[in-house]
Amino acid sequence: MSASFEHPSLRTPVTTEQRDRAAEHLQTAYAEGRITEDEFERRIGQVLGAQNRKELNDAFYGLVEVPPATTSYSPATYGTAPYGGQSNYPARRQEGSTGGALAHFSGLFTGMIIGPGIGYAISKPGSQTRKEAAKAFNFQLISLIGLIVGGTLAAVTDWGIINFLVGLGSLAWFILTIVGGVKAAQGEDWTNPVKKVIKLDVLPEK
Repeated sequence: MSASFEHPSLRTPVTTEQRDRAAEHLQTAYAEGRITEDEFERRIGQVLGAQNRKELNDAFYGLVEVPPATTSYSPATYGTAPYGGQSNYPARRQEGSTGGALAHFSGLFTGMIIGPGIGYAISKPGSQTRKEAAKAFNFQLISLIGLIVGGTLAAVTDWGIINFLVGLGSLAWFILTIVGGVKAAQGEDWTNPVKKVIKLDVLPEK
């Protein structure tokens, strides 16, 4: 009688690359409408908290076919299959960029251009992450210049319209930063409407 066992690879610590790839699969599933927003948040929480491959696999139960944690066969684990077997996960396609989304969102809390600039510097040339980081940096730089000019005019004049425009611009900056991050996460090559008017490309968006 053969006893079922848990394959040792399921206890292998999760790497950053595997965690990022898992997050991208969930973002794709959410963008395609295969999971709801609540389910996405629950599953992405499992991915971010996973310490080993078994816990990472748990985030995909019911979404894709994942072998049971204990089996008399050699189970395929996320991203790889032991002994050269094939993974049960579908082949990767062009997906959303987690790093690119973070580059956009970082503009909200890192002095606007610092986060996207760092994202661009540490990302691989030609990658989707670098492209999105460049787009984020250029938009944030335009917004920063506009904020400085608007703030200066508001300080030296008594025109109420200046204060109104600065407030309106700040709201537009916030909304467009969020939209840029969401579009990057979904893998959509979105052009910020501000960039259609002001073509300032300090960093190449390629």
